[in-house]
Amino acid sequence: MDASHNKDIGSLFEFALQAGATRAKLLPPECVSVEDELADLCREPKCPNFGQSMSCPPYVSGPSGMRKMLKACRHAIVIRLEIQSSSLHGEDRPVVMRLLHEITAAIELEAKRLGFTESIGFAGGSCKPSFCHNHPDCRVIAEQGQCRYPDHARTSMSGYGINVGELMKSAGWPTNLFTSDSNDKGEQLSWVAGLVLLR
Repeated sequence: MDASHNKDIGSLFEFALQAGATRAKLLPPECVSVEDELADLCREPKCPNFGQSMSCPPYVSGPSGMRKMLKACRHAIVIRLEIQSSSLHGEDRPVVMRLLHEITAAIELEAKRLGFTESIGFAGGSCKPSFCHNHPDCRVIAEQGQCRYPDHARTSMSGYGINVGELMKSAGWPTNLFTSDSNDKGEQLSWVAGLVLLR
């Protein structure tokens, strides 16, 4: 990478943390592990969000599409949002996942501004329960217009078969989903992750 390229990457890391990511790491594309079997889990056992939005199967290109995107990208930025584990359950979960989508989308848009004009972001979980839970249908699927949240909602990593555990290992981060917080309350921490391919 030349000096200007390094500077852009550095500023993108700063932006990611300012946008709300707890951690961010630059990885070569080959560190993103894609497995057909993981994408198949969206269909069987059927995820409740299967077919509910354009960000999930069967409307995404799946593992084969992800492999093509990885071949075309220069770098991958993985981000992690560390949260209280209790927020992954009940009414808080859609709020947390929405925040993850918004952080990932913001990093993608900033990457495009910095010259990585074909960058694309992916987040954990479906966008439907976090953004359009009050709407019966995804506007795009229903052919009623464009996405209601094009600058915030991002495609789910699950539908592409991305092995998020391996992604955490490649980043050098702990892979266990629940860890004890260091505070006196002994509360557990957990995490959700996103990915931005720089192109």
